[in-house]
Amino acid sequence: MMLRSRALVLASLTLFACSAGDDPADTGSNSGITSASAATDASSTGASTGSAATTDVPTTGGDTTTTTTGDDPTTTTSGTTDDTTGTTGPICDPGQVGCVCDGDTCADGLACEDGVCVPELACDGDLGEPDDTEPNAQDLGEIDDDDDNVVTADGVLGGAGDVDWYTYHGLDTFGHVAEPTVKVTSSAAVRVCQFIECDEGGAVGTEITCPDGTQTALSGGLRPGCCGGATFTVSDFNCSGSSDDIRVYVRIDKPSQDECVEYGLVAHN
Repeated sequence: MMLRSRALVLASLTLFACSAGDDPADTGSNSGITSASAATDASSTGASTGSAATTDVPTTGGDTTTTTTGDDPTTTTSGTTDDTTGTTGPICDPGQVGCVCDGDTCADGLACEDGVCVPELACDGDLGEPDDTEPNAQDLGEIDDDDDNVVTADGVLGGAGDVDWYTYHGLDTFGHVAEPTVKVTSSAAVRVCQFIECDEGGAVGTEITCPDGTQTALSGGLRPGCCGGATFTVSDFNCSGSSDDIRVYVRIDKPSQDECVEYGLVAHN
């Protein structure tokens, strides 16, 4: 009897153990479900977070980078200023209209006023004159130092920026004294300059003392001279050589009125 009871108990325990191993709600199965859930959550999180996506979008003046995290894109722009031009406007060539003068000269049809090239006035008698520069001075010929011998010219200044140049050769003769003299009559006040270059010694060998009422000047060709009113005489000059034969340049400019100014020139050596 005792043995039979023990057999029944043992059989019951064995049956209980088998039934516990097959129950899907036991601890082992529960652990398996938790793991699967964790994997699913991680997958879901990965899909939500994702990897940072970078998109390059071309822009003018710099680079734009767009980074997307989940459903919220963020855009950051890091650019540099487009410095491909770096200019302040078109180049202004000296001597051209609206530009600085090229020395004291401008292109044809322009005059130098206060250092800037502006259109000249169209004045009768001044059109086509080639005497606006020292090298192109109108040659009036040659005279000796007899004051009765003169050279003359008539001209027109085309506004405040116009300049007219004349030149003559003066001979030093026996019994006379060379004293370059200029006289200009004009419809408005003008400035008159005389520049002298000795035949012997050149410009560097020429010494001048300007008379009262005039100012010492130096031409573009580095010839010494004097500038003043309409009439003056350079009576004190010296050449480094034995001869006082000279080349005289006369410049007429700076009329008091910005208009067509007519003038007449008389000069003697």
